[in-house]
Amino acid sequence: MNSKTIERLIHEIRNQLNFSVEVTPNVLKVYQNKKKNLMVVVVADRPDKSATFGPGGLVSKNLTKKLGLDGFTVKAQTYIFVKKFRVKLAIKRLRKIASTTKNKEIKKIIKEKLVPLLKDELKYPERELLEDESFESSNRNLAVVAFSGGVDSWVTTLLAKKVGLNPIAVSVSPGKWVLPEKTRRLIKSLTSTYNIPHKFLEGDVEGFRNIFKDGLDGKSHPCGKCAKLIEKTVVTYAKRMGVPLVLFGDLLPTGNYSAHFVEGILRFNVLAALNLTKSETIVLAKKFSHPGTDYVYGCPMLREIHRKHSHLTYPSIQRVLREVRAELLEPTQALKYLKNILSFQLKHRKG
Repeated sequence: MNSKTIERLIHEIRNQLNFSVEVTPNVLKVYQNKKKNLMVVVVADRPDKSATFGPGGLVSKNLTKKLGLDGFTVKAQTYIFVKKFRVKLAIKRLRKIASTTKNKEIKKIIKEKLVPLLKDELKYPERELLEDESFESSNRNLAVVAFSGGVDSWVTTLLAKKVGLNPIAVSVSPGKWVLPEKTRRLIKSLTSTYNIPHKFLEGDVEGFRNIFKDGLDGKSHPCGKCAKLIEKTVVTYAKRMGVPLVLFGDLLPTGNYSAHFVEGILRFNVLAALNLTKSETIVLAKKFSHPGTDYVYGCPMLREIHRKHSHLTYPSIQRVLREVRAELLEPTQALKYLKNILSFQLKHRKG
C-alpha cells in the first residue's frame, strides 16, 4: 500500500462523510506490519494528522475497516523530527555522564543497556518496543523502579527488565490516601505475573502527613513536595540495596533533563528519554496485563484536596496542559483529565 493510495482513500472517506475535502492530507510514508495486520501512516504535519483521524476518529475508523486492519496509527513527521532530536539529546547526556563518572558499573550500564535502547528508538516508527515477552537477565539487581501502579511506571519497569537491568519495583505507600487497596492488588498481581521483585515502602510518614495536611488546609498543592519525598525514599532504598540506578516514569523531562545524579545514584527518566507519549505507554502497558488508565488524575488524597479547595485545582490543570504542549497527551486525553480534576466543581454547579 503506497502513500498516494492512502491519500485517495482518505479523500473518498471524508467526502462520503460530508467532511471538508478542500485539502487532502499529505501522506509521506506507509509502514505495514503484515504479521500483526497493523499500519502506521506518517503524514506531514499536525493538521494532516487531524484530517486523517477526522472528527471523533471517524475517518481513521472507516479507513481501518475498509483495509481490513487490526490497528491503524497516524504520526506527524514534525512530531518524529522532534522526537528523534530529543532522543539524541538524551543519548548525548548519558554519554557525558559516562565520560565523567568514576562509577564503572554506571559506565557499563549506560554503554551496554541505556544507550542501545535509545539508539534503537531512532528507528522510529519502524521499531517496536517490547515486541515480545522475552526478557534479558542480570546476575544482580541493577535498577530500582518507582512503581505507582500506573501505565507509565509499569512500562518503565518492563523496559528495565527487557534490557537486562533485573529491576526491583518499589511502591512508596505511607497510607491508603496514596495507594488505595485496589492499586496495591494490581501492583502485586503485575509484579508477581512477570517475576519482578517488589516492595512497598512507607518512607517518611510524618513528612507525607504534613504535606497532605497543608493541602487539606488549602495552603499548598501537594504534588511537587510529595514527588520529592517519593524520590528521596526510592533513592535511599537503592543506596541501602547497593543499586546504582533509579528509574522513574515521568514523561516531561526529555532530552538533557532525562538523567542526573541524586546522592550518587543515577536517576533516569527512561520514558522521557525515549519521548514516549501517554497513548504509547497505554498500548504497551495493556499488552502486558495492565488494565490501562481510567483518566483519574492523582491519588485519592489529591482528589479530596481538589474537592475542598478549588484554587488548588489550578496547579493540577497546569500540569496537564504542560503535557499537552509537549505533545505527550492528546487533547482528548487532557480533556478527560481536566473533567476529572474539576468533577466536584462541575457537579456542584449542576446541583
